[in-house]
Amino acid sequence: MLKAVFYARFHPERGPSSLSICTNGHRVLGFPISIEDAKYDRNRFTFNVCFVLDEEIDSRPLEQAVKKTAAFFRSLEEDNGLLQAEESLEKLKSAGKEGYPAEDVGIVHYLLESLLMDLNGYGETCIRIDDVNILNLRLTEQRPPPAKVRAWDVPLLIRSLPSPEEWTWDLTLQRIHSHLNGVNHVQRIAELADVELRLVKRAVRELLFYDLVKLLDIYHYQAIYTPTADFAYFVKTQAMLDECSQYVTTEAGQQQVDVETIVDLYRSLSPGLPLRDFVLAHEAKLKHLDIRRLITYGVIKGFLRRVHKYALAISSNIPQSQSVPSFPGASPSKGLPRSNEDVVRELDRAWRKAALSSGWSTPPSEPPQMASHDEATTHGSVESTEDVKQREVDEKLRGFLDGMHCLDEVCIAVCMSEKKVLERLRSGRFGEVIIFNK
Repeated sequence: MLKAVFYARFHPERGPSSLSICTNGHRVLGFPISIEDAKYDRNRFTFNVCFVLDEEIDSRPLEQAVKKTAAFFRSLEEDNGLLQAEESLEKLKSAGKEGYPAEDVGIVHYLLESLLMDLNGYGETCIRIDDVNILNLRLTEQRPPPAKVRAWDVPLLIRSLPSPEEWTWDLTLQRIHSHLNGVNHVQRIAELADVELRLVKRAVRELLFYDLVKLLDIYHYQAIYTPTADFAYFVKTQAMLDECSQYVTTEAGQQQVDVETIVDLYRSLSPGLPLRDFVLAHEAKLKHLDIRRLITYGVIKGFLRRVHKYALAISSNIPQSQSVPSFPGASPSKGLPRSNEDVVRELDRAWRKAALSSGWSTPPSEPPQMASHDEATTHGSVESTEDVKQREVDEKLRGFLDGMHCLDEVCIAVCMSEKKVLERLRSGRFGEVIIFNK
């Protein structure tokens, strides 16, 4: 926030260039200007427009504003001689003198006052002197790029979106804004709005850049949450406790849940406790409390974090050293070995795909060179569509068994619930798979 804006005369040898001086905890940004002309005393007119701010504040957004303001004042002087003429006004009062500022005398004080109020209040200003001289400034805050938006992220609006009159809504935002409810994940939003996933990710990332949304995890009762080190700060801050109590109470007219109950519930969350078991264990305390809001509040404030599940395949039906050929269209297995039966199935699928794309009216029911290796095709039966689909799901799952992909990502990729994914991973078809929390 700006502390002051002032206009002053300055040493001619210091400009024109940006100037930054720190003193007594403040930073003074200036851009001295020197205009050489025979009409001035000593053939030179010098001045400086300065912005004053706290020393620790990032000054980069204001540096260009100071430079542009100085150029605007220079234009006023070169075109109209306004600055020199104002210094000669009889009733003009300089800063520090009695009667400052003199009302309705000159225009410089009006400009400086408008700059200070508009930039502090709105981050931008538009000051019109006449039809020709107009000063437009906008402060662009230097922000780090927002986090990457993933298909399984759940965007939650933490501020109301500005109206289309105040903020330009692109076509994607117009389609998706009604689905930003803190429940739908990005993939689901794309499906509901009938918009490409990459466009939804880009729109949500823009909202994230302007601090309009917060990214959450998918809420379900197999999820695990645990308090962070910031939980101690939450417990000691009465304002946050009261805010949380008001936020999680289910009915507006009902008495708010007492803060002791809320703190006790948060303390009961642990790295090995799924929400399902947590709800069953505290059913009485959760009677008049919205459990989703309880979790959401903790995540937004940073004193609660999600513990994700990961899957790691450590063995398979064939040795690790056995080489396995790869085929077009096959899912990446991240180096995990596959059985001979899996290899045959991939050959079968690749053969059928090639046959269909070639325009054959009836593709062969089996690859000739591999017919003896597949019991089903040996008997002349054609694999059902459901079997093909299930096999493709298995192939896709193999690509996530490296311990680097959380189950939320896996569930979205294969369009299955966490329960179904875990059942499939533990079925033995992928060898020994370890599920661990992190």
